[in-house]
Amino acid sequence: MSPWAVSYQRRIRYSDIDSQGIVFNGNYLSYYDDAITDLFLKAGLKAADMHAAGYDVLTVHASVDFKATAELFEDLEVKVRIAKIGNTSVTFAIESTVGDKVTTEATVIYVIVDADSFEPIKVPASLVAAMQAIHPEPIATAG
Repeated sequence: MSPWAVSYQRRIRYSDIDSQGIVFNGNYLSYYDDAITDLFLKAGLKAADMHAAGYDVLTVHASVDFKATAELFEDLEVKVRIAKIGNTSVTFAIESTVGDKVTTEATVIYVIVDADSFEPIKVPASLVAAMQAIHPEPIATAG
C-alpha cells in the first residue's frame, strides 16, 4: 500500500516550462498547492467549512529539493501525505515524479490560524480526525 494519501496528475504544458525546456522551479509550489487542496477535499475539509468553524490555514514554510527534470508534455504526478501534526501546524511531505523518476521532494508547513485574527491556534481535533481517516498510516502528532 502506498504511503501517499493523494496523487495529483498534471501534463506539463508550455506555460509550465522555462527557457531550459524544463518545469520552472516556482511552478512546483503551485502543483503542491493543488495536491494539498485535493488532500483537504478528500478529507471533506472545504475552505468555507473551515472558516465557519473559526479557523483557516496559512503556508509558513516550503522547501523543495530538485532531483530530476520534468519536461514538456510529460505526465507529472504529485503525491502528498501529512508527515506530522504539531500543536498549531501541519507538515506535508510531497514527492513529484515522472514515471519512476523522482523530480522533486518537498516539505510544506501550514499553521492553523483563527479565521478572523490570523493568530495561530491549536489544530482542531476535527481536522486531525478527518486527515487520519484518509491516510493509510497513522499520522505522527504532537503530545
